[in-house]
Amino acid sequence: MPCLEITTPELSSEIKEALALKLTDSFARATRFPAEIFGIHFNEYRPGNAASGSKICDLDKGRPYIHFLLYSPRLLRTEKQKLVSSLTTAYTEVLGKPEWKPVIHLCEHPYDNVGVNGQLLSDAYEELAESAYYYNLPKD
Repeated sequence: MPCLEITTPELSSEIKEALALKLTDSFARATRFPAEIFGIHFNEYRPGNAASGSKICDLDKGRPYIHFLLYSPRLLRTEKQKLVSSLTTAYTEVLGKPEWKPVIHLCEHPYDNVGVNGQLLSDAYEELAESAYYYNLPKD
């Protein structure tokens, strides 16, 4: 249900495996969701196929274009703060490049806006039908 799309320079299979493990763990620790429902998709590009600050990304100079797009049910502000920090730390630590910090966009959705196994989540899981999206979150 929650999923993360990562746009990043090309990575080895070993680094992607390490990232998948560390990013999934970071997500599960920062939110109320279990690790087994979290998905990741890597969108990789070769040098010269992305730009940042009007400059074509050259991996030998500066920070490349790195973007995370997280699709998730609504999260508390404290969860978001912890999540953004831990995803950033996980990425920079696994790559060993502390200057390669991703821009992270959070896309929250109601359960009526997600389909799984041919059904809306709110239809497939009765407990989710009662979980409104447009509600006031507590101030933490």
